[in-house]
Amino acid sequence: MTELGNFLYGRGVALDKGPLMCWLNAIQAYRDAGLRLPINIVFLIESMAHSGSLGLQDVLQQRISFFREVSCVVIATRRWQSNITPCIVYGSRGLVYYHLEVECANRSLSSCEHCGTLFEALPDLFYLLSAIVDCQMHILFEGSMETFQIDRNVFRFTEFNYQEFGHCLDVQDLPHQAQKQAALAENWITPHISIHGIEGGNNESDVRFIIPHKVIGKFSISLSPNQNSEQITNALQQHLGNMWVRRGSPNKMKLCEKLVVPPWSGSCDTPEYQAAFRAMNHTYQLNPNFIRDGGALLAPSVFQHCLQKNVLVLPIARNDCGGSPVNERISVPNYIMGTQLMTAFMWEYAKRNVESPRN
Repeated sequence: MTELGNFLYGRGVALDKGPLMCWLNAIQAYRDAGLRLPINIVFLIESMAHSGSLGLQDVLQQRISFFREVSCVVIATRRWQSNITPCIVYGSRGLVYYHLEVECANRSLSSCEHCGTLFEALPDLFYLLSAIVDCQMHILFEGSMETFQIDRNVFRFTEFNYQEFGHCLDVQDLPHQAQKQAALAENWITPHISIHGIEGGNNESDVRFIIPHKVIGKFSISLSPNQNSEQITNALQQHLGNMWVRRGSPNKMKLCEKLVVPPWSGSCDTPEYQAAFRAMNHTYQLNPNFIRDGGALLAPSVFQHCLQKNVLVLPIARNDCGGSPVNERISVPNYIMGTQLMTAFMWEYAKRNVESPRN
């Protein structure tokens, strides 16, 4: 970690390791004040979020007795929807990550010697990727646009400056006529395709004349919260199969499902969400937004499935905390207030039933 000016820079300072330290700082604050912790806390710390949370479900199932007395699950990660108003995340949609492979030969060749002598793999891959999403990022195959019903007032009352968001990113234009409600609906609940990269092509800065024999397009589909991943994969396979027949290429094509993240939703009218609301109001002097996360979070759905407990996500980072892992940062005041938030949440959650034993 590096401290530059009023900011802390480093992988995880805003979204993972930083919030974990806020919990530990909060516990230390109670100890330094000579106070007993108002609640019991069970920590489960994992570092495999970018690898499908490997092992998390196994640990929960194998040590289920260790978690038997847990009354709720609080995960401190993600970021606010804006730089001003804090938020509580009560759900996120699902996601399916794919590899689309096209192979034209058993080894790579040179265009200086072999151009025009075979059907190349990369043009086939470009054709297929352009057949699943248009220039407006609309999905082009049937069965993918199932809608999810949500109270539109949630969008209206969520503090989010869409124009400021675009300005900070230095983009030339924004979709959805720069309307906040349409942007939030697209981010939270509307199915969407993101293309992440191509493996096998030339990604060097110098001039090379390679004809790659095998290329892999990497993309994901963010699902509506009520969509079934299996149905989406079947619809996508059928569409790609039809487009491949229309293409008439003799090359080999294969779609591989690499990762599935189920959707999850928390129950907001519960003591833990009410405690989080009061703690945020006390810490930031603002009422928080209740939002659905536009990304896909695997850990909450695993906890919810294995422990059968309510889950909430409590972010401490403002929206401008940078991307993970590039230039991730958090301001020192933001970090300190994150510790205050965790301290206040423990206190508020203990008040849910002062006559009951601590748990």
